[in-house]
Order: sequence, then C-alpha cells, then structure tokens
Amino acid sequence: MTTTNPTAILSVVLLIAGVAVMLVAHILVVFWALLRGLGSRGSSQHAANQEERVEDGRGRRGLSSGELATLPCHEYFKAAADGETGDCAVCLEAFEAGDRCRQLPRCEHSFHAECVDSWLRKSSACPVCRVDAVDRRPPKGEAKAAAVSGVVVVDMAGRRSSRPAPEIVIER
Repeated sequence: MTTTNPTAILSVVLLIAGVAVMLVAHILVVFWALLRGLGSRGSSQHAANQEERVEDGRGRRGLSSGELATLPCHEYFKAAADGETGDCAVCLEAFEAGDRCRQLPRCEHSFHAECVDSWLRKSSACPVCRVDAVDRRPPKGEAKAAAVSGVVVVDMAGRRSSRPAPEIVIER
C-alpha cells in the first residue's frame, strides 16, 4: 500500500488554485482591454470618437470637431528673406512650402494642421505654452451667472507680451 503525503497533496492543490487565479486574472485583463478599446480598434470613426472624449490631466477636455473647424488654417510658404524654416512642435518636423498649417489665435503658435488637430482632440491647451486654444470664457453678460454657479475666473494680466495672458479657472 502506498500512503499519500499530505504535503504533496497540499502542494498540488495550491498549484492548481494558483493557475486558476492567474487564468481568471488574464481573462479579466483581456476583457477590460477590449472594453476600453485597447485591443484592435474596429474603425477609425470609433477611434476618433474616443479621442474626442479624452480629458487632459487638468480636467480640460479636448476640442470637438466643430471647435477645431473654427481655428484658422493656412498654407505654409517660406519667405525669401527668411533663411530659417520653423518646426512643428508636435512632430518636430520642419515646415515645408505647401504644408497645411494651423495657427492658434490666442498664442499665435503654428503647427502642421494634422499634428495639432490630433493634439487638440485630447487637450484644449497649446502644446507649447499651455494657453487654451479657444476662449471658453462666458461673454461679459454671463460672467455674473458663472460667479453665482461657483466658477472663479482669474485673469493673469499685467505681463509684457503680445500674447494673451493665461487664465486660471477654479471650479468649486
């Protein structure tokens, strides 16, 4: 007759339980990734919709397609007197004649339109100076209503620059 060692039985049971836990954890991670869209993305439209919903780390959401359409675009051309070409701060490539560029109106920084559009879908701030790309402050008549609702807008004026002053919005 053979006697079974209780330690060996316990080791086998613990090994099987460990493998089962790891299998369940793997299945849950794969399921979570598929739900979040981290797996293979079904369509580019789905990816674009996901990008529009992303907020940056400061709670500011990216710009919608309508807001992006309001930002001016231009075709880049190299001035004859200007020996230097600018660079796109998003892709770090030099601007070339004929490139479609977008200039942000509040800070006047220029980027390739395709590069800055993908950035602005995720964050509404300029990639260089972090100023909001569009002015989302309420018109002056609505400022009192915003103050009553608990939003405080602090305008950082008084610095010497041709660029608009940044603003701080604090929500209570």
